[in-house]
Amino acid sequence: MIIKLSPVASSYTTTVSLSGLILTIDGVAHDLSVIPIGGQAEAEVPFIGTVTRDECTIQYHYESALAEPNQSPNQADYVFDTALPFVDPIKWKPIVEEVV
Repeated sequence: MIIKLSPVASSYTTTVSLSGLILTIDGVAHDLSVIPIGGQAEAEVPFIGTVTRDECTIQYHYESALAEPNQSPNQADYVFDTALPFVDPIKWKPIVEEVV
C-alpha cells in the first residue's frame, strides 16, 4: 500500500499505523477492506481525494512548535510504500535537555 502524507502545521502530531487493511489514524481505525478490489471510495477527513485498497492520501498534522520552520517541499519525501520502514518526514528541532 502507498500512503501519501499531506503535511499540515498544527498543535499536535498525527499518529499512523497499518495492520493488514486497517489504517489507524489518530486512534481511529479505518477498514479499507470494505472497498472492493479495484474500487475506490470518496475521501472524508482525514483522507484527501479518492481512497483505494492500494493507495491513499491523508492529512498529516505535525506540531509546528517542535518542528523546524522549513520543511521539505519535495512531495516524494511524504510518500511511503508500507512494505518499507516508515521514516518520519518532518524535520524536528533538536531536543534541548534541561540541566538541573
